[in-house]
Amino acid sequence: MIIKYFKFAKTKVMAVKIFKAPNPSDIFPKTKKDFLITGAALGVIRKPSFNIPLSGPELPVSISKYRTPVMDLLEIPAGEYIDLEGNAITFAGIRIETIIFEASKAKNIVKTAIQGRNGTVKEYVSDQDWIINARGFISNIFNALPINDLRTFREIMEVPQQIDVISQYLNEILEVNQIVVEQFSMPQIEGFRNEIPFTFTASSDVVLDLEELE
Repeated sequence: MIIKYFKFAKTKVMAVKIFKAPNPSDIFPKTKKDFLITGAALGVIRKPSFNIPLSGPELPVSISKYRTPVMDLLEIPAGEYIDLEGNAITFAGIRIETIIFEASKAKNIVKTAIQGRNGTVKEYVSDQDWIINARGFISNIFNALPINDLRTFREIMEVPQQIDVISQYLNEILEVNQIVVEQFSMPQIEGFRNEIPFTFTASSDVVLDLEELE
């Protein structure tokens, strides 16, 4: 450490401490040169030795009300049905941008036990319907209850027939275009006014053409 004294005009003499930077070799331990890897070599090591085909970026299907990209959604168009009393009831459509699907499917298999043989003989009959479990949120950008959307969602869930659905996951992957809602829930969350969660369970439905059966 070196101490030098500086004298400024109309000021007192001030002592300034000047520290000498230590030698890097005194801080870092000595390393054998044979094991040193330069930055260029690190770049070669980190680079994979095989080529991965890169596809183009996936584009969002829309932009949400919060100005964030939406990669998938559920849209149920408006429709009409006949109630038990023969009245024509119409319902509005809804667009849900915050939703997650879980899908499962079983097979119809007849198992026959044969005397003198272990196990059973399996006979494949057909596939069962897709069982779709969905959960998400119906939200409002303002701190207010999304009453209109909640009322529309309830009316759609209560439709006593199949409903059309628009979703990339349902339409393109599961090949499901219509569902029948079996049960649903829409509870409140303490402390949240503008977001109401929901869940529903539905099964896939296929339009039956009676002319093909004749």
